[in-house]
Amino acid sequence: MKKLMITLTMALGVTAYVAADSVTTGNVLGYVKTAAPAADGFEIISIASFGTNDTVNIQDAIMNLEDLNASTSKENADKIIVWDGTGYTTYGLFDDGGTNSFWMETGSAGWVFSSSATPATGVLLSRRDAVWFQTGTGGTANSIVTSGSVRDDDQFDVPVSGAFSLFAYPFTSSINLTNLVVSNATASISKENADKIIVWSGSGYTTYGLFDDGGTNSFWMETGESGWVFSSSATPTSADLPLGKGFWYESADGAKTLGFEQIYTLSE
Repeated sequence: MKKLMITLTMALGVTAYVAADSVTTGNVLGYVKTAAPAADGFEIISIASFGTNDTVNIQDAIMNLEDLNASTSKENADKIIVWDGTGYTTYGLFDDGGTNSFWMETGSAGWVFSSSATPATGVLLSRRDAVWFQTGTGGTANSIVTSGSVRDDDQFDVPVSGAFSLFAYPFTSSINLTNLVVSNATASISKENADKIIVWSGSGYTTYGLFDDGGTNSFWMETGESGWVFSSSATPTSADLPLGKGFWYESADGAKTLGFEQIYTLSE
């Protein structure tokens, strides 16, 4: 398995770029820069997977809020949209005339805040979570910067409570679907009965299902309208899950716990 890890390390105010097959410390600090979509566009991003803890408050998730689009109008504000398994809650970046540093929950009537508005509280994003990010109407597609440390565990267990979950790969690296290992995932020769990863392209979805090859069941095959897309000499689909991006995971058999494995190694 090809192992690739890219981090940006920060020390003494100097940013250094490192690309290697292994990382020589269990506490490498760095940041991830993810491109936001064009005005009024959507992207599935991870803003918690690079954190120093397994959860992060929505107020602290993005380092460069001053670069994003804050507004008193919910239409023109950048937004984080959180999926809870059954529906969405939307948080918009409110222009308070000062720091623009907090997210306010939006409702059907507009911004939900009083004359003594306070930031949305108690909104925690997990290391495994991905969210939708929407750039405000007429806004600028800025970069989204998050920061934290490289994870040093071998596996991270992710509970699946229903059919669809919005996930991030819970390790600080990109990964190709040919190398992705998920324990307790369901493979099948039928696309309807297989677990799937569904990737957003910016304008539509591509679906990859876990094909039962009678052996390792360790590779993802792209699905199409007529069924599995593969030949008699099928090889794994080559598709990247970039660092900082998220994806949908569809469980074919309901609630369970998945074990995502890391692809890089750490040595002291």
